[in-house]
This record gives sequence, C-alpha cells and structure tokens, in this order.
Amino acid sequence: MRLWVLALTITCVAAVVPPSAPAETRLDPVAALRVQLASGTGVTATQVTTFTEPGEKPNTYRDSGVHRLANGEVVASETLNRTDGTYWIRRIDFKDRYYEQHRDQHRYLPAGKSWSIIEVKQSLALTCGHLRLSHPATLKALLSGATGKRPAGVHDGTRTTLYEGVITLGELTEVDPDVRIGRNRPTGAYLQVRINWQLWTGQDQLIRRCHSSSWQPGLLGEGEDTFDPVQEVVDVRLSRWGHAADIRPPAADQVATLDELTFPDKDPADSP
Repeated sequence: MRLWVLALTITCVAAVVPPSAPAETRLDPVAALRVQLASGTGVTATQVTTFTEPGEKPNTYRDSGVHRLANGEVVASETLNRTDGTYWIRRIDFKDRYYEQHRDQHRYLPAGKSWSIIEVKQSLALTCGHLRLSHPATLKALLSGATGKRPAGVHDGTRTTLYEGVITLGELTEVDPDVRIGRNRPTGAYLQVRINWQLWTGQDQLIRRCHSSSWQPGLLGEGEDTFDPVQEVVDVRLSRWGHAADIRPPAADQVATLDELTFPDKDPADSP
C-alpha cells in the first residue's frame, strides 16, 4: 500500500512541473539589423574618411551624427562634417529635403537666417564608403563572402566578433542598386574596384565598427579634365543602437530658400 501511495505522489508531482521554456532564438547580424530598422529608434555614428592621391598629402574628413531608423530604413539624419582645417558643414536630412549650415554661409544668407533648404529626393543610409550598412542585402552579401571571422576587442561596451573580406563594386551593385559614384551607377573600370572591408559585430549581433579601403580610378571631369586615381579609407563607429532619436527641421523663420540666397560675382574671401 505504501509503495502505491509513493508512486501516485511522484506521478502527481511530475504532472504539475511546467514544460521547459522554448530555446531563445538568436538573431544573426542581418536579422538584428532588420529589427533595428523597424524600431523607430536611432543610432549614433562617427566616421573618418581619408582620400590620398599618389604623391599628395591625404585629405581627411570627420563626420559625426545621429540617424533615425523606421519602416525598414534610415528616415532622418543630423550630421556634422569637419575637414583637417576649420571648415565645417552641418546638415539635417530627410528623404525629400535637407537643411544645411556651413562656416561661410553667412555671406549668402539673408539677415536673420542661419539655414538653407534644398528640396531633393534622396536615399538615406548608414554608410562605410560605398558599403551601405543599413541595407540588409548588402550586409548579407558581405558576411556570406567573408574570408575571415574571429573574436575581437570591445567596442561600444560590448565584446565583438570581427568579419573581413573583399568585394568588388560590380558585385556590390548586384545586391544594392543604389550604389553610386557621385550621382552615377558604377560602370567600366569602377566595376572592378576591390573594396577590402572589416566589420565588427557586438554580442547582440549589431554592427559596432566598419573599416573599408579601396583604390578608385580617375574620374572624367569637365571637358578633357581628369582626376588621378585616389585611395579611399573609411573608418566608421556605430554606438547607442536603440536610443531615442528625435530629429526635427530648424525653425521655419531661420530657414532661407534657394531664391533667397545671394551670390555676388566676386566673393570677398577671394580678394587679395
């Protein structure tokens, strides 16, 4: 009798033990990116870009800014660009227009206004040179073609994994139709340009850093002008994924339209 009671007790206890919780689904970098692009939140980016022509001193540009993500894409950006000197440009970008300030703009703006507006349709993105990091198909192509993967250092407070590889501009245009050289799609020699890239992803699989390097052929200018080949090296750091990013246009009374700008025939800065 006692054995029967004990067996019944064990059976009853087993019956009330809840089933194990389902295993947590671990996102890959592309899936993690898609979640952020739909989140309505933001990400902070800093970028250092260096252009070097053979035998010339490098030209370096530094960008920093905040980008708002929603509906599967970048919908607004607020950035500041500085050169090695004292020149700077501040922009607030939306998909149908951008607002701009720069160091010398006071010469062209009407009194009392500090911004100009340019109405233009544009595609916004998180970029690393020609790589659009906010384009899931591009990220998938990079990672699937990676030639190396290893543990790396800490970025933005998280330990990272480093992926690296090479992709040509021709291969890139096959997955990203919005790749441009200036305003044009890559053609001719540009399709053969090799981009050496490195991507660091955090423990949450989100990109924390990107480094790209490529040699670009000379461009045709006006008439018979040409430009020498140039090396482009870009280093991007991404941080604060998921923070609130409330990007708004400047106050309307501070904004001048194109027809309000004045461009004198001779800029005073050009006078001896």
